[in-house]
Amino acid sequence: MFNLFSQADMLLLLRLITAHLIVDFLIQTDSCVEQRFEKKWTSGLLYVHGALAGVLAYIFAGLWSVIWLPIIIFISHVLLDGLKSKRKNTVQFFLLDQLGHLIVILVCWILLVNGNITDILASLISGISNVKLWIFIIAYILVIWPAGILIGKITKPWRDEIKETSSQGLDKAGLWIGRLERILILTFILIQRFEAIGFLIAAKSIFRFGEIRSPDGRKEAEYILIGTMISFVIAIILGIFTYWIMQCS
Repeated sequence: MFNLFSQADMLLLLRLITAHLIVDFLIQTDSCVEQRFEKKWTSGLLYVHGALAGVLAYIFAGLWSVIWLPIIIFISHVLLDGLKSKRKNTVQFFLLDQLGHLIVILVCWILLVNGNITDILASLISGISNVKLWIFIIAYILVIWPAGILIGKITKPWRDEIKETSSQGLDKAGLWIGRLERILILTFILIQRFEAIGFLIAAKSIFRFGEIRSPDGRKEAEYILIGTMISFVIAIILGIFTYWIMQCS
C-alpha cells in the first residue's frame, strides 16, 4: 500500500499520528479522563480535548487551506471519546477507541494526498494474497492458542498432583505468561536473535530458583519449570520451521 505514496505523503501521515499521540497521551491527564467518565457528554473537558486534537492536527499537517481537517478531527474525537465514556474503562474499549482515531486519521490522510481508493484496495488485496504473510499469521495463531492447549494437556497430571497444595496465584497469570514467552521466542527466531532466547530462559530459571529450593513450593516450581520448558521447545521448533518455510516460499 505504502509504495503508492511519496515520502512527503508518509511524513504527513506520521505528523498526524504524532499530533494524536501528543494530545491523547502527553497533554491529557488522568484527572481529565476521570472527569469525562464521570460527566460523560456534559464534560467540558471532552470538547476542549477534541478542540486541541483538531488544532494540533491542523498545525502539524501544515496545510492551512484545508479547513475541514481540524473540524473532522474535533468531531471524531468528541464522538469517540464520548461513546467510550459511556462504557467501562477497560483495555478492550481503550483499544477500540484508539483504533477508531487511527481510522479517522488514515481516512483524512488519504483525502489530503488524493490517494486513489481503488489502487489502495488493490494493493491491500495483493498484500493479503502474500504467502509469507499467511505463514506468519498461522505461526502466531499456533504459538498462542493451540500450543497453550497442548501444554495444558501434557502437564495435566502434574497440575492435578499439586492442585491441593499449590498457592493461590493471579487468575490466568500462567496462561498469559506462557503466551507472551512463546510470542517472544517466535519473534526472536524470525528476526534471527537467538541470543535473546537464552536470556529469556535464564531469567525465567533464576526467577523460579528460590521456589525450587523451598520444600513447600518445590512441586509447584518444578511443575512451572516443566511447563516452561515444554512451552520453549514448542515455540523454538515452530519458530525454526516457520523461518525455514518462509525462506523457501
